[in-house]
Amino acid sequence: MNLKHDKLLKKALKFHSTGDIIRAQNLYSEILILEPNNLIALVNQGAIFIDLMFLNRAIRNLQIALSISPMDVDALNNYGNALEKLGKTEKAFDYLNQALRLDKNNTTVVKNLIMIMLRQSDYSLALEKLNQHIKLNPQNRIFKLLKALSLPIIPESNNILYKARKRQKKAINDLSKIDAKLLDPLTDIGITNFFSAYQNRNDKNHQVQLAKIFREFYPSLTYSAPHLGKNQISKKIRIGFISTFFGKHTITKLNQVLIKGLNKNKFEVFMFCPGASEKNKKYIINEFKPHIEEIYFPIPTLNETKTLIKDKTLDILYYTDIGMEPLTYFLAFYKLATNQCVTWGHPITSGISTVDYFISSELSEPENAQEHYSEKLVQFPCFSVDYRPAITNIKDVKFSFQKEPNNNIYFCPQSLFKIHPDFDEIMAEILREDKNGIIILISGQNPKWTDKLINRFNINIPDVRSRIHFLPRLSQEEYFAVLSESDIILDTIYFGGGNTSYEAFAMGKIVITLPGKFLRGRLTLGLYRKMSIIEPVADTKSQFVKLASYFGKNKKARQGLEEKIKNKNSILFNSNDALTTHEEFFLKICAEYKKL
Repeated sequence: MNLKHDKLLKKALKFHSTGDIIRAQNLYSEILILEPNNLIALVNQGAIFIDLMFLNRAIRNLQIALSISPMDVDALNNYGNALEKLGKTEKAFDYLNQALRLDKNNTTVVKNLIMIMLRQSDYSLALEKLNQHIKLNPQNRIFKLLKALSLPIIPESNNILYKARKRQKKAINDLSKIDAKLLDPLTDIGITNFFSAYQNRNDKNHQVQLAKIFREFYPSLTYSAPHLGKNQISKKIRIGFISTFFGKHTITKLNQVLIKGLNKNKFEVFMFCPGASEKNKKYIINEFKPHIEEIYFPIPTLNETKTLIKDKTLDILYYTDIGMEPLTYFLAFYKLATNQCVTWGHPITSGISTVDYFISSELSEPENAQEHYSEKLVQFPCFSVDYRPAITNIKDVKFSFQKEPNNNIYFCPQSLFKIHPDFDEIMAEILREDKNGIIILISGQNPKWTDKLINRFNINIPDVRSRIHFLPRLSQEEYFAVLSESDIILDTIYFGGGNTSYEAFAMGKIVITLPGKFLRGRLTLGLYRKMSIIEPVADTKSQFVKLASYFGKNKKARQGLEEKIKNKNSILFNSNDALTTHEEFFLKICAEYKKL
């Protein structure tokens, strides 16, 4: 390497180490033009491509790197990461384990192996590896943070859940006693406390405590945009909507009427869609560009997204979801707008002090709801979403099992991690009550989730296991076909459906629901309240079973209730109440700020 190349590389590495990955990537490209086989540039640029989700470009870089140096640990590690993000988990494990054999104490490789284990719900194995390496590296704060965020995705039993919760509480308490100053939580951690929400507990204290720890460990998360504190609100209120899930996703379905419909004389509307794929970019532009001021697609890093948003001098920043993925979770620590709001895309408090309001509905919230939130809870009198169903052409679906003509089909369309161990016995009792009943579930995003749930059913409810069937992952058209074929829809307990209930009601289907203690288990209840329907709403688990089996077996009663839903569902789909109420709320909070 000549002197010029060496200078460029040192500069690129400096940018890379401080999180300025765009300038680093540009310099790596410059180096590779001058020196195509520069191993460090190939490997590091490959890592940046992974961060940016340019996975095919990452694979190409790293294959060249491995052809030059097959035993390079960083190349093996990055290649394993890229393969895992492409869904090639077994191959990813092979490359990461090969890297670990070459450097058994490489904490980056260990962390990546642990992350894969957690994503596969190999919870016990991940914990074992974490504990082993915390002993070897007692000063490694990142391993301790990971331990505090580690939870089973598909728990084998209630006992496992109880122990996991207890262990997590201790791990969080231990973290609060540690002093650390780290650089980038997105790179270091890359996960959130997402799966805690599925344990039927009040997570407010956990969420607040974790947010305080992150703010302490990562001083860079404490930042306020320069335009704040001047008691100035724009002539038109400048509002930005942000999510990494904008595109063909539930989050877009739930928020599109609000984003498109805000009064153009009163609001300037911006969308921020970090990390959107090319396919989603086209969809977003086609759907939203005619209706709003501007759409931005920032590179999915904290620094790039923060800089873009703060330059827009927003009055309101509206997170459609916080906690489902790490970028917007950590972004919410910054104060980038005068007012920062979140709603129930992920229906749990963020715990973050810079998020001011949680927007919900009195139709779904329990009486003591404010106790569940660190944000100020805003309960609209209407439902907080104006929904427009998009039932596409229904395809014939071939079931992957033998379906008899006299079968009563109970369809539970929820993600597998919503199926709490307590729900196993409810499903079993329904099948024991209805000898012609079958239950349909949709296989997990990760095949291991399905395997683990099947194993749990084999242990917990072996007598009816053969009548619980898993369909492969479905296209939207196939999903609607299964919904159409189903007799009864089962809402999971503790954390139920939102979008799925809207879709079921659009087709006139009965959703049996048992409202929980928290918003996440009460969204279906809110929709029924809006329609003034109470028949499918259970008070107890035993009543849930009775209602499901009664309407499942009794065709006449089922058809009567379906007709009632069809006659009343227009109130869910032909309203702009949420849009109007949002506008009033936005104007109110901006007027209040002006008075300060």
